Amino acid sequence: MVQPITSRLIPADLYTSSHCIFGQIKVTNTGVIGLLSDINTSFIEVTEASVARVQAPDKVINYASIAWAAKSRVVAVGITRRDHAGAASLLRGGYTHVYPYHVQIATPDFEIQGTIEWAGRFDFSALMGEGTNTFFVLHDAVLTSTVYPALRAECPALCFNRNFLDSLVLVKKTSPEG
Repeated sequence: MVQPITSRLIPADLYTSSHCIFGQIKVTNTGVIGLLSDINTSFIEVTEASVARVQAPDKVINYASIAWAAKSRVVAVGITRRDHAGAASLLRGGYTHVYPYHVQIATPDFEIQGTIEWAGRFDFSALMGEGTNTFFVLHDAVLTSTVYPALRAECPALCFNRNFLDSLVLVKKTSPEG
């Protein structure tokens, strides 16, 4: 007997190069990464969507009961809880000890700071080329627009589309004393 797939709506903020879409997305037990890596659909459906331009993220230009965004054009998806990203085994492909790597990412439109959890020594080529997932997760992320400083988003987890990456820098965390 086939068990039905349970789904739930979670709050999510989608960022494209021109717009922000705030609303809810339907995910299964595989979380946001499962939705974003699903090869059977190229769109994300957002319910109870508020749409704003990147240059004025606090000024909603449209409300819609349903909106869609092409996954290939979504730069990042901000989510309010780390566990909404998906199962750790889905994100990393197994059970292993992971290390936090603080990074700063630059795209044509955004700068993003956050922490990537990686098993062993950080491997940039594996991050960019392994597997079929176009998105990877940053924890405790801060996304800012490089052109419009009014857009600044802080979120516990952010799913980032690696196709938009211009550069990635490992950042050494320093204490407040220096």
